[in-house]
Amino acid sequence: MGTCLFVLLPGAEPKGLQIYFVDVEGGAATLIVNQAGESLLADAGNATPDDRDAKRIYRATQQLGLKKIDYLLITHFDSITWAVRPRSPE
Repeated sequence: MGTCLFVLLPGAEPKGLQIYFVDVEGGAATLIVNQAGESLLADAGNATPDDRDAKRIYRATQQLGLKKIDYLLITHFDSITWAVRPRSPE
């Protein structure tokens, strides 16, 4: 079970810029949502065989009602920051 460091109260509508931190291996993935509903994910955790960090980020987007992540920002390149990279069809 992943940890997402935010709480949305029933009936509460966030105003303005929203910033969320998702607990991932080696730190946090930062999910930013603007007033228009556009989203940016800064870093994405570790690419593990069980996709743990990618699943945590996915659950966070689901809780926020996002259908997609509009922008991905990788602050540096290593296996810790790009867990949600596109995969080849199996």
